Amino acid sequence: MSPGGSVEYGEAVNEFEEFFSDKYYDKVADAVQDGEESIVVDFMEMDMFEPRLSDYLREDPESAINAAEEGVLGVDIVSDEDFKVRFTNMPEEDFVLLRNLRSKHIGKYIPIEGMIKRASQVKPEVVSAIFECAQCGDRYEKEQDSSELKSPYKCDCGSRKFETVEKRMTDTQTITVEENPESREGSEQPSTLQIRLEGDLVDPDFQKKVVPGNVAEITGVVKERPLKKNSKKFDIYMEGNYLEPTQQEFEELTLNDEEREKIEEMAEDPEIFDKIARSIAPSIYGHQQIKKAIALQIFGGVKKTREDGVKSRGDIHMLLIGEPGTGKSQMLKFTGELAPKGRYVVGKSSTGAGLTAAVVRDETTGEFELEAGAVVLANKGTAVIDEIDKMSEEDRSSLHEAMEQQQISVSKANIQATLNAQTSILAAGNPKFGRFDPYEPIPQQIEIGDTLLSRFDFIFPVKDEPDESKDTKLSSQVLKNHIDPEETDAEIHQERLRKYVAYAKKNYKPDLTQAAADKIQEFYVSMRQKGGNEAGDSVPVTARQLEALVRVAEASARAELKEEVEVEDAERAIDILTYCLEQVGVDPETGEFDADIIETGTSSSQRNRAQTIKHILKQMAGESSVELEEVLDEAEEEGLDRDKTEQRIKQLMRDGEVFEPEPGKVKMM
Repeated sequence: MSPGGSVEYGEAVNEFEEFFSDKYYDKVADAVQDGEESIVVDFMEMDMFEPRLSDYLREDPESAINAAEEGVLGVDIVSDEDFKVRFTNMPEEDFVLLRNLRSKHIGKYIPIEGMIKRASQVKPEVVSAIFECAQCGDRYEKEQDSSELKSPYKCDCGSRKFETVEKRMTDTQTITVEENPESREGSEQPSTLQIRLEGDLVDPDFQKKVVPGNVAEITGVVKERPLKKNSKKFDIYMEGNYLEPTQQEFEELTLNDEEREKIEEMAEDPEIFDKIARSIAPSIYGHQQIKKAIALQIFGGVKKTREDGVKSRGDIHMLLIGEPGTGKSQMLKFTGELAPKGRYVVGKSSTGAGLTAAVVRDETTGEFELEAGAVVLANKGTAVIDEIDKMSEEDRSSLHEAMEQQQISVSKANIQATLNAQTSILAAGNPKFGRFDPYEPIPQQIEIGDTLLSRFDFIFPVKDEPDESKDTKLSSQVLKNHIDPEETDAEIHQERLRKYVAYAKKNYKPDLTQAAADKIQEFYVSMRQKGGNEAGDSVPVTARQLEALVRVAEASARAELKEEVEVEDAERAIDILTYCLEQVGVDPETGEFDADIIETGTSSSQRNRAQTIKHILKQMAGESSVELEEVLDEAEEEGLDRDKTEQRIKQLMRDGEVFEPEPGKVKMM
């Protein structure tokens, strides 16, 4: 009998049989008809039916689960003796934080929540075995509950030699769960817990839920095992009874018919896209173009694999370079929370291994295992990287493969593996000197390598310029947020927006129409012509921007639940790209678009000036040095600005192409 005189085993079996027959008959029938191996019981419904059963499950879970499995066999349609009963949806107050697990919880049935950090391979395990005596042939069945296969101690004939003749096996998996960041105190190390799953919890279909990166609620029985043989110290683990993801990739979110109808109804609104954009970080004033781009990033384009194996990514990458106090981090935080499997990391405290993958030694087996980093954990989600300019160059370089090939290749400790990283990256950083210099091209003010910079589809500078009208509205919004912090102006609530995006990503893969393709082509060709046809002329846009236009147009069509990309989607993509190029890709000297600034960090006019200066130096000096003033005079006669020529010579000195053998004189290396 359980503590508190609640209910006895036989009585509990009868109560469970009555519960399954009266309240759960249809659900049991559906599970049997679908060939399921278990029935999932809502703990709250069981508690309303008979509160004593709930207490019995909490206090003596192994007996209660056995009683439930015996009770469900009393339902006439259940014939499988191994039919399992699983419990979920326990009350909020029953949840135990991983860091608060203690010896008093051993043997109790509790719910926990955490992020799946690691999942082992599924391996078969012996549940019970039949042993035959080597001397007399008698057979004995013995349950196996330890890590080693144990035979009976002694046969009735006195022999101690046995052979294993039959084994009953089940599939098992061990997962490691880490507590959520929001439940941790200041400088605490995150607590982890190993959970053992078996039976239908490791079926291939169920495995879609058990993916590192998913946040899940897990119910089960807390157990202990010795840290070493004959040790008096024990380790706590959980025998998992059920696992339900609370955060998973968009495509795996399930919606009911009512929610689907509501979403289709929302999509009929001609202003739906603008409403979605305004619902991105509603507490941050302004930045409408950036919010539109973030909205498109969340929906994403369509991934394509061609016959020759070449893949085109559908994920859109964005970089916000902004002055302090412009709300970048808030927009990043919002996006990380909106996207299931969103990961928010900060540059200074992130390493290449933390972003991609690390090889760690497993404590129990001693074998090396791969542990996924933030970008891999956010597979089919969004990785948000704040302060990307504060990361070391070496750590930042680990993102190259993830952003273009959308995978991470690891070759360490005799592990060769390729991990999926189909992740949208939203990054933010500050200009080199904190604020923007209006006379320098913006990419030169970003301390990120040119090769990485060119992989971003959009680069938005976020400037903080005084403007009385704008400042009045911004201050009103900030103060309003402080007066009434609970109220938000979001036109679409965050949870509904998440479901809308999930529905769109799962059901819509819009095709590019010829009309939309013609519009994009017309824009691309006309922009290319602006650069001129001579060698060395500026290149306003490249094929990278063309691919970005297609991705963004697909995302626009998906946001409005359309099967095809129409001309208006192409126009929306062109508008955002033009805005982005006006901000970033304009040569401050000529006022013209120049993709070279984004791709290489140097505009064609700067490159041409450098070539002219080097030519003048070679002609005037040859192998000897020449007065700097004479070079400046000659450059001025060639039509170059004197100050800019001097700046360029200093840049060539920094690059090691020109040096100063004595004060006031310059010479080519």
